[in-house]
Amino acid sequence: MYTGIQLINLLEKQHQKRSQSGLFKKDTFTIQWRAKVGSFPHPDVETIVSAGEPCGAWLPTQGRPESKRNVSENWERLRILPLNGYIPGASIRGLVRAWAKQRPEILPRMHELLGYQENDKITAGKIEFLDAWPETATKLSLDIVNPQQEFQVYHQGQCTPLSLYTLGNGKDSIPVIVAIRGIPGKATEEEVSEVWEWVQQALSLYGVGSRTASGYGTLKTSLAAQNLTPDPNYAVKQFDFSLYSQGNAGPHTQTMELRPSHWRGWLRSWLMRFFLGVMPENLAKLTVAELMGDIDAGDGKSRKGCVRLQMIQGKTWGERSDNQPSFYLWKGKLQISAPKDILNKIILPIIRFAVMVGGVGRGWRRPLHIFCMNNGHEAARGTNLILTHKVRNQNTGELTSKNFGLPIKPDAWNQEYNTWLTVVRNHWQDRVSTNNRNIKAEVFSPTTCEIYVVPRPNMNPIDIHSLEWKDIDAVETRGDGMDLIYQNNEEQRYKRNPDLGGNAGGGGAYCSWASIKRVNIPNKEEETDCQEIVCLFMGGQTPNANHVRSRFLRDLGNIQGSVHLFGVQPPKEV
Repeated sequence: MYTGIQLINLLEKQHQKRSQSGLFKKDTFTIQWRAKVGSFPHPDVETIVSAGEPCGAWLPTQGRPESKRNVSENWERLRILPLNGYIPGASIRGLVRAWAKQRPEILPRMHELLGYQENDKITAGKIEFLDAWPETATKLSLDIVNPQQEFQVYHQGQCTPLSLYTLGNGKDSIPVIVAIRGIPGKATEEEVSEVWEWVQQALSLYGVGSRTASGYGTLKTSLAAQNLTPDPNYAVKQFDFSLYSQGNAGPHTQTMELRPSHWRGWLRSWLMRFFLGVMPENLAKLTVAELMGDIDAGDGKSRKGCVRLQMIQGKTWGERSDNQPSFYLWKGKLQISAPKDILNKIILPIIRFAVMVGGVGRGWRRPLHIFCMNNGHEAARGTNLILTHKVRNQNTGELTSKNFGLPIKPDAWNQEYNTWLTVVRNHWQDRVSTNNRNIKAEVFSPTTCEIYVVPRPNMNPIDIHSLEWKDIDAVETRGDGMDLIYQNNEEQRYKRNPDLGGNAGGGGAYCSWASIKRVNIPNKEEETDCQEIVCLFMGGQTPNANHVRSRFLRDLGNIQGSVHLFGVQPPKEV
């Protein structure tokens, strides 16, 4: 560990002594979250582990592969590995080459400076890339990947979390020393400076390690943000977010930790819901794989996605409420990049809908409210997601912050969806088919889900300035949509019903088919400060069927002051 940094410092002094300081460049880059190093450690032969390459597999123990050991067991036995992480120079060089390949005008120059191979002929480069070491020795820590698509979209069983290890613990940033040097007698100072700029651009855009498109390995450099150039034909959208939540967790369920993978899963699931509404299931999965990446999209082939996501922590991170029951607040920035037309015309419209009907992470299908448990104790449940973006005033040119979403007007919802559908039809002409989508899944389309806005609660139950519950009881934290879910009588039985309200216990875990989002928009007719947006996925049921979801749909339409925003409607009573 210390030998690596000492080598960098000695090489720098050597160049300075020989009056060749221009041939040496170094700077401190900061890993902002975690850098993924592989799925499993290799405990018997490695003394240091790369933050850019996968590790080996665990050896079998007592007749079972160690790769099957569950996350909670790893948390108790192998929470931290006795291995220090670093970023190999070869990984940095590979990232720079990948960056240059996206820019045809730079490619010949990259071959000249970094070398290349053509058939059996190898041409050496002029620049050496040194291994990058953390300023402080940093062990590898346990992390988790928790595939949720089958559970969240298809309601098929609970997923099995998988262990992996990362350089970083998800809380503290990690400064690393990145350095390159020109080979004396071959490289000039100008050429070293040229490649160093490539290094800054490549590492800032791509990060290091694996799963970088999911937010792992994000690096902060001294390069000013305005000088960062996206890949050709790519665009970047940045949001500011505030997430009030009952809590989110990583490998340890009792440790609250908002992670980029929460956002990645949120976006991927919503893409799947939308594409299932306009394509056959196999083509919907293929389309999502092309956008988000997949090991196997159903045809035995892996896909590299084109959508990248980064989460940047704000100063307020995981702050706990001042009174009981406890809830948490995360503030930060979310960056999504993709090809311009894909981002602006396909991804962002989906996000407009998603942010209006739910939150992110644990409990995302419910507004943040007080829940009374069977033992009489109160607990916080649900989330409240606020997503904003900067909008330029056409008259003054000033940037102002504005909520990202849709107005509470049916015309706006239908127009946004129809515009999105037109773009999808033009982009994937051979895939779109809007025939019957009556599969048992959460499918977002005008014929497979419905969205109502209903009155109440009378006020926002959260004091956002002091981060605490207002002087309010559990019932007052619920609007008419939540009240309908909580009703439990012979005719309804919506709560803890796997076919409608979900069931977190009782021998299994089941998602609710209804998501509810509180919006702090007054309802003038009912004179309430807040409203609830209720989204019901029909899951293959029809409005006039004798099914619990069909009955819930009719009950929604009968709520005093409810307004139908989008999708199917209950049949009119004769």
